[in-house]
Parts: sequence; structure tokens; C-alpha cells
Amino acid sequence: MKKSMVTLASALVLSMAAASTASARDGFYLAVRGGMDSYNLNDKNDSAAVSSRADFGDVWMMSGAIGYRYSYFRIEAEYVYRDDSDDTYPAGSGPIEGKRHSVLESDSFMANAYIDFMPNYWISPYVSGGIGWTRLDVTNTDSRTYTYSSDNFTWSLGGGLSLRLNRCLNLDAGYRYVDMGDIEKANVNAHEYYGGLRFTF
Repeated sequence: MKKSMVTLASALVLSMAAASTASARDGFYLAVRGGMDSYNLNDKNDSAAVSSRADFGDVWMMSGAIGYRYSYFRIEAEYVYRDDSDDTYPAGSGPIEGKRHSVLESDSFMANAYIDFMPNYWISPYVSGGIGWTRLDVTNTDSRTYTYSSDNFTWSLGGGLSLRLNRCLNLDAGYRYVDMGDIEKANVNAHEYYGGLRFTF
């Protein structure tokens, strides 16, 4: 048993050493990611009587990207899909007190840039930033249904770790803060946690 563990550990160390001495491949890449978005809606007017009373919470997200890597730098175009999020909360007071159901939908098109600090090692930290466009739709339903839509400038900042599986394939895990702009009387932003695979051709 001990001999098997030593053999396995030795093989792992050798594979890491081989990965760190072989240069990572430059060129075009495809990436897929999935994870979780934690929405925040901040009411700009500090009023408890607007649609931003909704607490949309956490939803899953997935994205696909095509990019180019050169040495320490990466640039890419990314599409991000987020699952619909909904919440039900009290609306009105007294004789007209009732419930309001709100649904938030969003998807984004982003241009992202990354700096990989140790791209030729088996593990490398990175930082990222992005700008783009987000389509926001909010539907509120009580006695009637109201729909609000907004196309907004979007920006993001984040970071993470990249694990090299071989010269072409990386496993990425990271976090980014995404500001999706305003809709009605609320600013929409999210904390995004993701993992994914990146293949360089």
C-alpha cells in the first residue's frame, strides 16, 4: 500500500514538473464555464416601495467563449446565460395588501482580458476584467403584470486559478464581480463563481 502511494505521488510530481517545463501553447482557444450567480439589487432611491424589494438570490450560469492566448495575456469574446430568478414578497398595505411575484432575466455579451501570472507552470493565478452589454428583463405580477426591459453597459473584475492539464487544456476556477447597470429604480450586480475548461488549438 505504501509503495503504491509513493509511486502515485512520484508520478504526480513528475507530471507537474513536466507541465511546468513545457511551454503552454499560444493561439486561439475555446472555453466553456458554469457556476453560480448571486444577484444584488440596490435601490438608488432607498425606497422600500419599489421593485428592488425583490430578493432574487442565487441562480446558475453557463457561458461559452472564443479567445486568443499569447504568453501572459488572453483576450476573448464571451456569451453568458443566466437562469431566470424569481421572488415573491409582500406588496401594498391595509385593505390592498397582497403578494408580488417578480422574475429577473439576464444575459450578457462580454469582451474580456486576462493576465496569467505563471502561464507555463502547472498552476497559475490570474486576474480578469471585461466590458460588454447586458439585456435585463424584470416582470412584476400582482393584480396586473408589468414588464421592464433595459439594455445596459456592463463591466466586470475578477480573478482565479488555472490548472494546466497538458499543453493545450486548462481547468479554470474563478470569481468575478459583474455590474449590469440599472433597471427602473435599481442597480443590478452579481457575484459570480465559476469553473470551466479551456482548450487551446
